[in-house]
Amino acid sequence: MRTRGNPMKMIVLMMMAILLTLSPLPAFTPTAEAASIVIDGKTSDWEGIPALSTNSGTAKTLKAAHDDRNLYLLVEGSGLSTAMGSLWLNTDDSASTGYQAYGWKETGIEWLLENNSLYRYGGNGSTWSWNLSSTLPSTQFARTSSVIEVALPLSELGLSAGSSVSIGYIDNNSDTNRLPAQNQTLPVYTLSERNPGETMIEFYPTELDHPLNNPFKGWAPSAKSTSYPQDHRLVYVGVTWRELEPTKGKYDFSAIEASNHFEQWRSSGVKVVLRFIMDSPSGVPHRDIPDWLYNDMVSLGQSPGKAYNDETGGMGAGNNMGFSPNYSSEYLIARHKLAIDAIAKHYDTPDSPIAFVQIGSLGHWAEFHTWPYIGPKGESNYTGAFPPNAISNQYIQHYIDAFANQEDHTQLMIRRSVELAKNNNKGLIMGMYNDVFGDKPSFDSEWGWYTGTQNGYWDDISQKQPGHPNFWDIRVSGGEFYGGDYGMKSALTTGSGFNETMRQTELSKPSWLGPNAPASLAVGNPLQSNMDQLKKRMGYHFVVSKATVENGSTLDVSVHVENKGVQHFPFNWPVEIQLRSGGNIVARQETSADLRTWRTGLHTAASSLSTSTLPNGTYDLAIAILDPATNRPAVDFANTDRLSDGAYKLGTWTKQ
Repeated sequence: MRTRGNPMKMIVLMMMAILLTLSPLPAFTPTAEAASIVIDGKTSDWEGIPALSTNSGTAKTLKAAHDDRNLYLLVEGSGLSTAMGSLWLNTDDSASTGYQAYGWKETGIEWLLENNSLYRYGGNGSTWSWNLSSTLPSTQFARTSSVIEVALPLSELGLSAGSSVSIGYIDNNSDTNRLPAQNQTLPVYTLSERNPGETMIEFYPTELDHPLNNPFKGWAPSAKSTSYPQDHRLVYVGVTWRELEPTKGKYDFSAIEASNHFEQWRSSGVKVVLRFIMDSPSGVPHRDIPDWLYNDMVSLGQSPGKAYNDETGGMGAGNNMGFSPNYSSEYLIARHKLAIDAIAKHYDTPDSPIAFVQIGSLGHWAEFHTWPYIGPKGESNYTGAFPPNAISNQYIQHYIDAFANQEDHTQLMIRRSVELAKNNNKGLIMGMYNDVFGDKPSFDSEWGWYTGTQNGYWDDISQKQPGHPNFWDIRVSGGEFYGGDYGMKSALTTGSGFNETMRQTELSKPSWLGPNAPASLAVGNPLQSNMDQLKKRMGYHFVVSKATVENGSTLDVSVHVENKGVQHFPFNWPVEIQLRSGGNIVARQETSADLRTWRTGLHTAASSLSTSTLPNGTYDLAIAILDPATNRPAVDFANTDRLSDGAYKLGTWTKQ
């Protein structure tokens, strides 16, 4: 038996190796639940058995089968080592116990077959401690430079009908010549409880390795423009109070929707991220609150606020003038509540165009700050005073009260972590967004956005605010790139910029970014590869890995789906299993799956279809995620065989 190499050296080699991607698995292939395999180095008796894993290197294909005595394993390749090869088995269905083998994701290995020697792990997970269990004779182990064939007794491995085993192969201790590829998850083989060919069939749909244009994720550019080269399913709409209520008590939704092209977005299946704004700096003197509101405050003897012209340059070129309202005005607060109530009421429909409402209102650009604070001559509250919690909480509460019963179609988000984000009278938990995504100091320095969400922070006016740690487990995370066009492109450029962007993606798990986002860049631009990598990882990314069909009094279907994104799906849309004939749905059943719980990792959607009234014949089996507003498939899986209406074919089933 070989001894373990230097762990640091192995890690370095692993990091230097070129990551090989898995080539597609064969689609719609029945599994061999029990097998008639002869260990002779020939592969004819493996025909029809689906591959567990494929790769493009020396080791190309990994298969598994079983009968009532043995687990059979096959590795096929070109130029396989005839001196050293190792098969790694996790047999207790837990990746947290057993040896953590280098080069893959969590493995939890109980058994190691090096050449024909089978070892049982005896260490603590990180120590290299193996005990020889048996040496396989030639009737159980055959090897050439193109085939490795193995029979392992189920009794020795502690496996029986219904057990599952995760399997990997490494050729000659290589970081790259392995199945599955480096940094992948070990495939799982389940020992069926059925007799061969009796009632169970497994299908392995082919994966697509590219980003999808799915709802509630990706880019969220400004709704003002309607022609973006890059696909997107969200747009950003910033609405000033002056636009919303130009005349007291009259809310001009028609004008807002026209200028932001709501009808076009609705017809394209694009949803809106909405922010209500009272102060948006620009290059000309102006007010973003209505004139009637300003005049009413003056008539009531309440200070309406402060006009500013930033001479420090801190607000950025072209963003130095505006009007900061007096947030402490009782009249302003009362009218704000009416405005937020009007927005919530107008868009409270099952097919609402508004997916997310950012709790804005306060500060420049509704970003919960007034800044710069000190003028060039030492002036305090230079661009307006930000209100303390007792005041700002009232504005936040208006959103909570207005949108509390709309979470099935519209969810609230907030930029800064405050107590009301998770503890309020409606029991709402808010999502959050980071308006300077990609900038490292603004992310996890002591005052950074990520640090504040996790640990709490002292805000801009020296108030201690609580954290909202791991909010992304149950709510959505979003944001926009920092620094305008320069910051966005820097964050997408290969090297330290894009590395930082992906690090922040893994930590803060955003589903979408905008309005400062690359939707306007030409398709195939130099940043396209990194854009695609980021878009694929953001939010959810569902891949059907396997579907199992058992035919009894009902057709029992279990679909295994891996979420390869960083986030769950934000709404509780139904997942449905269907049988189809000639393009028509002849049987359908909603599963109990809740997509809001489908975080990164493996999940299952299962249902039982009644087939007793169906005539004999062959049917297509499909899965669909339905938009409850239309009851039609609305979410793509990263698989081939997408049907014309958006459902996905899993395989075929024949009733005889």
